[in-house]
Amino acid sequence: SEQHLFRRGQVRQVLTYLRDADRTRYVRELTGLLSEEGVRPHLKELAFALLAAVPDGSEDEWKIWEAWIAPVITATKEGKSISNPLSALAWGKLLSSEAWFEFVDRRGVIEAWLRSSNDGLIERAMVWLHAHHRSYPDRAAALLEPYADLSDPWHARLRGFMQWSEPHLSRRWFELFLHLICNGVLDEARGPIAVNSTFWSLLYNTARERPEWVPEVLADRLKRRLTVSQAAGEVPGRQDLLGYDDAIADLVEKSSGACPDVYVEHLLPVVLAISDIALTDSRPPRRDSVWQHLIKSEYPRGEEAVLDGLAQALAAHALDDTKDLEDTIEDLRGRETYIANYLLLALYTGSPPRHADEAALLFCDQPWRFECGFSGNSYWCAMEALRAVVPHCTAKNRAKLEDVILGYHAPFERTRSGYRFRGHAQFSLLSAIPAELRSPRANLRFAELERKFGEPEGEPLSMSATWVGPPIEEHGTKRMTDDQWLSAIAKYRAELSIDAAGEPKGGADQLAQSLASRVSEEPDRFARLSLRFPSDTHPRYLAQVLTALKDTSVEAELKLQVCSKAFAEARDACGHAIADVLGSIEERLPDAALDMVSWLATKHEDPSRENWKENVPDRRSSYRLDISGYGMNTTRGRAALAIRNLILHDAEYVERLHPTLDRMVRDTNAAVLSCVARALQAVAYHDPVLGVQLFRTMDCSEEGLLATHEVYTFVRERLRDSFADLRSLLERTLRSAESKVAEGGARLACLALLADQDAVDLVSEALHGSPRQRLGVAQVAAANIALPKGYTWSEETLRLLFDDDDAEVRRAAASCFSNLK
Repeated sequence: SEQHLFRRGQVRQVLTYLRDADRTRYVRELTGLLSEEGVRPHLKELAFALLAAVPDGSEDEWKIWEAWIAPVITATKEGKSISNPLSALAWGKLLSSEAWFEFVDRRGVIEAWLRSSNDGLIERAMVWLHAHHRSYPDRAAALLEPYADLSDPWHARLRGFMQWSEPHLSRRWFELFLHLICNGVLDEARGPIAVNSTFWSLLYNTARERPEWVPEVLADRLKRRLTVSQAAGEVPGRQDLLGYDDAIADLVEKSSGACPDVYVEHLLPVVLAISDIALTDSRPPRRDSVWQHLIKSEYPRGEEAVLDGLAQALAAHALDDTKDLEDTIEDLRGRETYIANYLLLALYTGSPPRHADEAALLFCDQPWRFECGFSGNSYWCAMEALRAVVPHCTAKNRAKLEDVILGYHAPFERTRSGYRFRGHAQFSLLSAIPAELRSPRANLRFAELERKFGEPEGEPLSMSATWVGPPIEEHGTKRMTDDQWLSAIAKYRAELSIDAAGEPKGGADQLAQSLASRVSEEPDRFARLSLRFPSDTHPRYLAQVLTALKDTSVEAELKLQVCSKAFAEARDACGHAIADVLGSIEERLPDAALDMVSWLATKHEDPSRENWKENVPDRRSSYRLDISGYGMNTTRGRAALAIRNLILHDAEYVERLHPTLDRMVRDTNAAVLSCVARALQAVAYHDPVLGVQLFRTMDCSEEGLLATHEVYTFVRERLRDSFADLRSLLERTLRSAESKVAEGGARLACLALLADQDAVDLVSEALHGSPRQRLGVAQVAAANIALPKGYTWSEETLRLLFDDDDAEVRRAAASCFSNLK
């Protein structure tokens, strides 16, 4: 017939009737309708929808499904697209049916597909399972559990599955989620939608529906991060475990407030274990590298949020008189760590009537427990505990506690530099005891300390900053004469001062910044004025004049006069600014000026040590702070950059500064040498042979130097013409134990190959080497895929790296598509 839309109702009624009245004819009619070419697609879609909606599928009906989805299965196995649109339609309807999911699962179809060795079938099974796991979470967990500890690609499949799931669907499903946290599958998991989502975004609904489960996730995530840190041979520090994430504080608030007992049960052992592992102090209270300093903050780190939640949960836990706290208290009392003491005092503060005398006697026996607070008030937690428990103590124990406080002096107060603060700890602790409960002797001592210190410290505030302006307002400095400037410079010689209201007042630094603004407006006037500065002027003024003069049009001779004055009177403090000005002058410099920049580049004492290493705990492979960043902020490093600018501008400086360059490459500081490498780039621009010769004599024994952009760039730019001379350094870079260095070495080896150099063996070594070496190869191959010269090698290499075991390598390889049109 014409098969208009009204026929849909008739087909639905007939098939529904036949299914109940005559199952044999129903199967025959349904089979014929779906296979008849003359039946329009909208009626076949209706038939598939009716078949998908049956509540109790039969074997005869399943045979219909099998016939129609067979092309889908075949195409999936062969890695081809589905050519039959009706088969694709059938698969879509079957996929969405809950009733048929149960039927298919009972037949073991999904389980068999998951066990197969065919990636396509496995993915089909995962899609089918994902469509129904919310309705059947326990069954989904049972099907996926056997694959939880397998390597990739199962790691990637399970991570993707969980990112689009909800952990709280059932307890068994949640247990699988926890297991995947512990074995590392979810290390890189994050919410699937928002670009700024994180791992904790996955728990948004769990915190609302099952807040009592959140502490388990927090605990397992902390343990996993600790395991990763220890496996790398590292001691965890601030931000290493959870870092900054606003979502963590919200999760902690919901879970610790709704179920403090569960929060304490899961988080207390983990927090104490981490603190024990990361200890940095030998005397009590022993601090650790994770919670080294407690800071009140509106935006706490994840570790701080977890700790704050634990303190609040312990206080709430202690309020319930039916709870047995003896084991918890014994565990906390048995430790000498700052964190254990912080949590113990929180517990005592939460239940003062119950533990008043116990807390007082503990302070008496171990006075070091007074040292517990936040940045801004080192005794705040002890003060809070005293304020809570003292009113409930017996008179005898209160008197004993008071005697201990009156005899207590903080360790800092017993040092030479802290002597003038002697008594401050007593003052803070006595202020926490109500005046009416203090003895006459204690009140007398308190009054004495009050006259010395004023008001006792209160609750620590969140960290804040304030702006300190110049001692003379801007509108005033604009009208000042030269003589008035000289008077003001002579008056403001200190860094800062405190005004009558106790507020900080600007000094030499702030007035020097105002002076720099005036120099920019009238450079010639203030350059000449600076020549009149007395020799004992604070060096900050000359430094700011030079900094402002650098980009002005003042004649070179006047700039050189100011540089000469600064060099003669304050070369130590003004070295940066002198080097910057000399390096910016386009006119050819006289020998005296070159002598200044040479001295700054080779003899200045800054830097006196490798201070960049001080921010690299345990010399980790991922350098926390950039070596060259330190170099640029040292005087010798800044002078090296000035020499680079001079040589780039005028090739004659290569010969004139050759002796200086010889001394510069022998510098023993890696941060300075990173800047020297930039000067050698300028030398090689004019004289490649000399540039490479000087570079080869430079001390590159520090592995971190090989990871700098400056050294990497020098080698990269000289690969085509000087590969043989640089090969040994390239080999060392490639084989470095430092991951970032090895990654750069792999990139250089590939670039050498693309530059027609004999580097096949090095590229092969990198391609079969560590993940970071393979990452370097992937980066070069992806970047060169669209270039005619690099296409063949890039394509062959990328085909290998698309299936690499390392996810970061695969991502780097996949970035090639952004370079293809």
